[in-house]
Amino acid sequence: MTAERCFFCDRLKNVEDWEDSLIYEDDLVHVAHQIDPEGPSCLGAVLIQTKRHTESGLAGLTNLEGQRMGLLVAQISRALKELVGAAWTYTNCFNERFRHVHQFVFARYPDMPTEYVRLRVNEWKRAPRGSRAQVADLSRQLRERLSVRSASGPPG
Repeated sequence: MTAERCFFCDRLKNVEDWEDSLIYEDDLVHVAHQIDPEGPSCLGAVLIQTKRHTESGLAGLTNLEGQRMGLLVAQISRALKELVGAAWTYTNCFNERFRHVHQFVFARYPDMPTEYVRLRVNEWKRAPRGSRAQVADLSRQLRERLSVRSASGPPG
C-alpha cells in the first residue's frame, strides 16, 4: 500500500475526525484516543502512529521515531493505569493490512473476563465507555501527564 492510499496517512489529513481526542503530536508522531463514530467509545484505547509513511514496519523507523514511540507507549500506559484504573496495558502493532507504523495501546481492566483479553478487548460489552466529550476529557488528562513535549509545546 502506498502513502497515497494509506488509511493512516489519510487519517492525519482529516483533522475533524480526531482533533478533540488529540493527546500528542509533533513532527514525528501523532497520538490520539480512539473514537467510535457509531456510539460510546471504549475508554483507554489510544493510537500512536508515525507521521511519516513507513512501509517497512518497526525496522524502518529512525532511531528518533523509535525512541519517541517507545517513550509515548510507556507514558500513556502509566497514565491509563492512573486515570482509568487499568491493571496493565496491551499494545499491538501488526502493520500487515496498512503498511504504516502504528501502535495501539489498550487498557486491560482488572475485572475483564479472560475471554476478552488481548485482541478481543473491544468486544467486552461492560468495558468502560464514554461519549465523545468524555473521550476529549480523558485525552486532555492523558496529554497533561506526558513529560515528552514537542518543540512547539504541548498540543492546545
